[in-house]
Amino acid sequence: MYRAAASRLRALKGLTCHRVPARFSTSVAAATTSSSSGGLLGWFTGGQSNSIPSLDFPLPGVALPSSLPDYVEPGKTKITTLPNGLKVASETSANPAASIGLYVDCGSIYESPASFGVSHLLERMAFKSTTNRSHLRIVREVEAIGGNVQAAVSREQIGYTFDALKTYVPEMVELLIDCVRNPAFLDWEVNEQLQKMKEEIAEAAKNPQGLLLEAIHSAGYSGALANSLLAPESAVNTLNGTVLEDFILENFTASRMVLAASGVENEELLSVAEPLLSDLSNVPRPQEPKSVYTGGDYRCQADLGDQTHFALAFELPGGWHKEKEAIILTVLQILMGGGGSFSAGGPGKGMYSRLYVRVLNEYPQS
Repeated sequence: MYRAAASRLRALKGLTCHRVPARFSTSVAAATTSSSSGGLLGWFTGGQSNSIPSLDFPLPGVALPSSLPDYVEPGKTKITTLPNGLKVASETSANPAASIGLYVDCGSIYESPASFGVSHLLERMAFKSTTNRSHLRIVREVEAIGGNVQAAVSREQIGYTFDALKTYVPEMVELLIDCVRNPAFLDWEVNEQLQKMKEEIAEAAKNPQGLLLEAIHSAGYSGALANSLLAPESAVNTLNGTVLEDFILENFTASRMVLAASGVENEELLSVAEPLLSDLSNVPRPQEPKSVYTGGDYRCQADLGDQTHFALAFELPGGWHKEKEAIILTVLQILMGGGGSFSAGGPGKGMYSRLYVRVLNEYPQS
């Protein structure tokens, strides 16, 4: 049996040795044929290498683009106010993508006892069905151009944003304005989001950091700024499509809206947006609801094991309206705030806050 297997192995080796020259000669013949035939295949196989010009000389008929200068001037911001009071701001950019946002001077501070939680529900109802599009169509249109849509609500503003390539600016502007101006507020969609809000409120009890931010406002202010961004559990059952429509009709007016874009020429943005926004009502801007800083403290007992979450806050008169003071306070907050490094991975890495260093020195880790 062993001899029979060995003989078969020698026979196999013999076959292999006889086939190799045949394959090699075939390859040579193919290369020779392709070289003689010329064309693109001959250029790839090197058959016409003698006729290719040297790379030391520029190719005939090929114009190289001019190199970028050492300094590129940043894009200038242009602001245009439409006849109805709505502002359109744009800034050019070398980036191939464009970012467009429609911002409304409206948030939880404008809620009344009859509409508590409406801002929270508006955020969840963003980019749902409109009077012109179904929710599925909106999703498909955004996906078709590789875009990204998002909505965010704060106590004083609501923002709707759309990011995509610059070539789709007209489609972006039209869809964004349609979603903000013409929401359908279908009953089944509203009820679905109300159910998700209840789940979100229940989960918020397990998020101490989020609760701290809300507790600071409720303890520090009396008035509009004390309104929570998270809908009160008692108010969820009173919210519906009618409440949403009334809130938008009252607050989404031209004088309180700004359409802003990065990476878009002002003329292009105006040509698309003005016909879609010029018919918005020009209602006088209402006075911002008053808030009084009272100060105080808020304490909540929770089952968090041996962990304690603590926050200390002070009022900055004027808030974000005073840009210089707000920036100074932000830097001071980072310097004095607790926890990790001052900057993660960038300039200043390893610089810890003063509070962190002091605690570390007084209570060194074992």
